[in-house]
Amino acid sequence: MLKTIKFAFLFFLLLIISLFSFLYSGIKIDSFSFSNILVSQFYIKMDKKLILNVENIEYKSNKVEKSNSFSELKKNIELLPQVLKFFEKIKIDKLKIGDNEFEIVLNDEIFYLDNKYINLASKIDTISNQVVFELYSLYLKDADVMFDGKIKVDYFNEKLNYYGKVYYQDLQSNINVEMTKDLAKIYLVSEPFKNIKFLKNIIDLPPIAESWMYDNVEGDFKIQELYAEYDLKNNEVIEDSIKGKAQIKGAKIRFHKDLDVINTKSLDVSFKNNKLDLNLIQPIYKNKKLDGSYVSINNLTSAANGQVDVFINANSKLDKDILDILKAYKINLPLVQKTGTTQASLLMKFPYEDSKDMSIHGDFFVDDAQISINNFSFYSKKAEVILDDSLIKIKDSNFKYKEMIDSVVNLDLDTKTLKSQGEANIKSFLIKEGKDTDILDIKNKKTAITLDFNKEVNISLKDLATNIKVSDLVHVNIDDLSKIYPYSKLLKDISINEGNINLQIKDDNNLSFDAFIKGFNFPIQKNNKNIDSLDITGKIENEKVTISSKDEDLKIQIDNKLSIFLKNIDVILDQKIKEAGLNRDMNINLTNSRLKIDSDIYHLKSAKVQIDNKVITFEADVRNLDLPIRKNNDKVENLSLIGNIKNNITSIQTKEKDLILELKKDSISLDVDGYNIFYSKTDNNNSQSQYKDIDLKGKNSNIILNEKYKFLADNFEIKVRPDSKFISLNHKQTNFTFKESKDKKIDIFSNNMNDEFINSIFDKQVFKGGNVLLHASGDINNLKGKIIITDANISDLAILNNLLLFIQTSPALINPFLAIPSVVGMATNSGFNLLAYKIVNGNIEFNYSKEKALLNIEKFVTVGNGIDFDGSGQIDLNTLEINSNIKLIFLKDYSKIVGMIPVLNYVLLGDNNRVETEVNLKGTLDNPEISTNLTKDTISVPMNIGKRILTSPAKLLDFITGDSKEEEKTKGNETNKPLK
Repeated sequence: MLKTIKFAFLFFLLLIISLFSFLYSGIKIDSFSFSNILVSQFYIKMDKKLILNVENIEYKSNKVEKSNSFSELKKNIELLPQVLKFFEKIKIDKLKIGDNEFEIVLNDEIFYLDNKYINLASKIDTISNQVVFELYSLYLKDADVMFDGKIKVDYFNEKLNYYGKVYYQDLQSNINVEMTKDLAKIYLVSEPFKNIKFLKNIIDLPPIAESWMYDNVEGDFKIQELYAEYDLKNNEVIEDSIKGKAQIKGAKIRFHKDLDVINTKSLDVSFKNNKLDLNLIQPIYKNKKLDGSYVSINNLTSAANGQVDVFINANSKLDKDILDILKAYKINLPLVQKTGTTQASLLMKFPYEDSKDMSIHGDFFVDDAQISINNFSFYSKKAEVILDDSLIKIKDSNFKYKEMIDSVVNLDLDTKTLKSQGEANIKSFLIKEGKDTDILDIKNKKTAITLDFNKEVNISLKDLATNIKVSDLVHVNIDDLSKIYPYSKLLKDISINEGNINLQIKDDNNLSFDAFIKGFNFPIQKNNKNIDSLDITGKIENEKVTISSKDEDLKIQIDNKLSIFLKNIDVILDQKIKEAGLNRDMNINLTNSRLKIDSDIYHLKSAKVQIDNKVITFEADVRNLDLPIRKNNDKVENLSLIGNIKNNITSIQTKEKDLILELKKDSISLDVDGYNIFYSKTDNNNSQSQYKDIDLKGKNSNIILNEKYKFLADNFEIKVRPDSKFISLNHKQTNFTFKESKDKKIDIFSNNMNDEFINSIFDKQVFKGGNVLLHASGDINNLKGKIIITDANISDLAILNNLLLFIQTSPALINPFLAIPSVVGMATNSGFNLLAYKIVNGNIEFNYSKEKALLNIEKFVTVGNGIDFDGSGQIDLNTLEINSNIKLIFLKDYSKIVGMIPVLNYVLLGDNNRVETEVNLKGTLDNPEISTNLTKDTISVPMNIGKRILTSPAKLLDFITGDSKEEEKTKGNETNKPLK
């Protein structure tokens, strides 16, 4: 056994010695093969170490292994230390392993390796346990990456370090790699380059991440630092290990494909924990600064959990440029900011997966802004707008529209439906017409509000029953005027508490509307009914306002002045309206209208009223008048009038100036020429004039009482004061005056009243010729007066006619023997007939009492041709009944003849030397009844004659002694003669 061992040892020793001897001398083999290996032109020699030259080595293997440049490089580096221990030089022209061919050169100057994955050229230094590669180049063919620099391989620690540069497409970077058996750590700093699209071949990212990484950013890239770890066992990058920073100078970033790029000074990029942050430095979007904006991509490489966060920060107007950014992400804010600023911050989160919803949060702080919603502009001092996904919250937003409305609103707006609702606190809602007229004044009113921004802007103020629609026009609909009635002085003044109104507003200079108004208290009527409701239309264009009822009977135009046109509409002016006055300039045009002033009605064919600086001028054609005046005995129904009202004085006159009226606060003055003035007792009883002073002057005009009794006048003047009255009237030679003093004393005087003047008063031919004088004085309840009549014929009086008929028959009744001379005497007296009576002179004394309605005729004496009257009586003015006792003195011719014969005159005529009888008048003035004691007188005549025969001697003696003259004197005193 021992011998066998010794033999074997000796054999191997000899074999080794033989082998080394062969190696030192060199071994060359043309070709050989074993197993799956084929070798040709093999040469090996031993020097200090082995020297190997092989032309071709081919290894055939049925096993196919997937490899790449990284795995191949790893294998080669792991194998190299072992090779360097034994070989000094190696030159293999062709090494084929499967489908991979190698060329290997190893000597003191260079280590060269080339295959389908790697091309390596390097100088190798061996120091202790380390091998140092001075890389001329290392090209990873499948990655298209080239390296240079230095590689240290520590055999003892199984560690590799690489310091050098890497070249990939247009990327040039300094790189530091530390590699162990299982892990490679990579640190990289680059030179500037144009894009990072090359990473598409290295890193597999979801589409959204790729678009942000490679498509949305342009500029000059520079990787400031990049750290990554590579799992050599699993041959993959450890994603959580990747971190780094980069800067992109002059970066242009596009947030959305439909938006313009954002220009920046630079873009700071950082990556850590699978999160990519893009911070925009001095970003400008369409000349708007977006400082503070950034993009973050969380879970960059995770298709399931990846998310892009876009944060936009702006301090600018919310104009179209900013709103387009929101619109690109389907965020529709239905407004445009024209002035002011908005501090806006918007964070949008976009998950990679389409099944997940994006989330949006934004804060907008509006300051001192003019905002427009579909051409509807308003002002907002402050507003806070919060956007949460599709919901916008508007908090404590100030809303001010011109000087009309100032409110604070709180709203919730759904951007999907573009509908919102909330509450408005109206601080002030003021609509004024002029400086002093408040049409609408709402203060501190809360109301529910809803808005709809679909195509058109629709705003609803629920508590005010008001709807606003903003499209090409602004439509304002107030469905119930009663909702705003408490806040409208105008509606209260005119009592409009019902109805609705629709406004169409194009701009401040172009507005139209239609409305139904009800419950107002306008002083207008139609068909004798108050107009308390109207359908109206109107428009405002270039400061000109036009309003019209739908039947066009009422029109209003407001330009420099207010013009009102009324047709077929009656206007009512009561005391309240007259006292209210008119405070604005206007023109009023009336057609076929009636003007009702208190109880008076004036029919107007046409009228024009102009009010200018509180002066009212007017021109009117008035018809269907019912005035107490006539012209040429024709009723005055139509008048063409002009006039004015100034300083509370109303002046009216006809165009011919034949009627002039002036009205003041407490006085009225009327001048007429050629008009007859009518006055009735009914007018006096019904009239309660507001005027204290009344002046009436007339020329060629008459005064007619109770449609019957006419006072002719060439001119007259009437003055009525609260404590006095004066009337003066002249007609030809007739003068008439009436005075009532402050102490209620009355004085009436008239002279030279002719038959024409008197007959006109009595409306019949009572007087013919002659002259009448009247005088009366006292007070209204004790007015004493006298009437003196001279040379007048009186006829056509019922009382007189009845008396004359009575007289015609009385002489025969008294004494048949005297009938013939009596009749002869009457026939020979001119002026006496059956129906007329001539007064040579007459005297009537009377007393009038208004309180008693009694005319007391204290004395009635007339001397006529043929018969005289002597009596007294009373007339009840309420019943027009008379009660009078009158002595009739007749047969005056007979009495004259007999009276010339002494004693005989006493025997036949008695003491008074006349034939007389007494009658009593009772009944109405139109047909009085006459009663008398004529029968008694007839029986007593013979007895009286006999008695006087017995006493005649004494009378004869008296005649002789001259007593008869005294009797004549007494008789003369008993006869009333007219005053001259």
